[in-house]
Amino acid sequence: MMVCDKCGAGINEGAKFCPQCGDPVTETDRISVPVTESHVANVEITFGESSSPNFTKAVEICKNIPSYSFTGEGKQARHKIFLPITEVDLIINLFELVGSWKSSQMLINGHTATKKDLTYYGVGCYRSRQKAYKPEQFCFGEKEYEANIWGCKRLGMPINEWGGGWLDYGTFDKSGVWHFDKGRIKHELELTLKENELCPILDRKRVLETLDKLPESINPKRDSNWQYRTSYEEVNGDYKEVAVGVKPVIKKINRYVIGSFKPSWEIEEQGRRSNNAHVINVNLQLEDEQPKQKTTFTANKKKSSLSTIWWVIGVIVLLYFLFRWKNSLTSFCTGRQTAGASENGIHAACGGVGHGHLKQDADRSVINRGR
Repeated sequence: MMVCDKCGAGINEGAKFCPQCGDPVTETDRISVPVTESHVANVEITFGESSSPNFTKAVEICKNIPSYSFTGEGKQARHKIFLPITEVDLIINLFELVGSWKSSQMLINGHTATKKDLTYYGVGCYRSRQKAYKPEQFCFGEKEYEANIWGCKRLGMPINEWGGGWLDYGTFDKSGVWHFDKGRIKHELELTLKENELCPILDRKRVLETLDKLPESINPKRDSNWQYRTSYEEVNGDYKEVAVGVKPVIKKINRYVIGSFKPSWEIEEQGRRSNNAHVINVNLQLEDEQPKQKTTFTANKKKSSLSTIWWVIGVIVLLYFLFRWKNSLTSFCTGRQTAGASENGIHAACGGVGHGHLKQDADRSVINRGR
């Protein structure tokens, strides 16, 4: 790789122009120093004279670094230091002092970089690792959902006990043996390795060796380190438990880890089934085969569904009769009240008439006595 003699940006082989400033590539573009076998990136920070109050402090810090150099005078003066990226905290502190100046520049392995390259991606994760209680375990994941055999959880390829993700890259044969698609797995690994390549701990060679150590084929009926991952799917109108992939036994998966350190993970056992007999009895439903028999689950599910339906029907019927009975009772009571009211009216009317006759008789007796 080359470095632009105008702006200092990294230029990939075969490019005709600088990707940062557009300057044509010529013989004057110097070749950058190749990355050493330790794969630890080199960081170069340069800055010129400045009236900023941070200038004096920045120079004092640089003078303590063995790689510090000073060239030029006045406006042409350049202060320069080289540091391995493992000194990321010192690099960040220095760049925060000079990074906003027009004369400052930071290169990582010859490429123009920003503070974001030091705080995110692989380098940001490395900083968190250095502060972790167990740094080696940190890379392999401290929790079950972070568990991985690659030695880098930022690769985004965890190895979950319930399967899924990259574990689904493969196919079953007619015998129920799973065959990994290692070509696809490697492709995904290469993409994330590139994104996190600045991490000084990330070892690309070890990651690919781990992939080679992973078995090409897995038969969960014979290999106790693996189980079938199953799903209930509808087949010809019935629900069947079919194998859709494989899943590992997390406690045994570190056998594929390269190196002396063997990680372990916190596993929640509650509600889990890790029974080999269940695995062996799984009915593999392949695409080109017809279902042979119904599983117990299907029968139980149908029974449960029918029982639920009959219960619902019974409740509806009961509510219907209760509603009819309530309406009948209400009508009966209303009728009785109406009849009572009519009878009282008749008695009142008759009583009124009788009382009038008695009064007339009494008046007649008084008149007769007077005569």
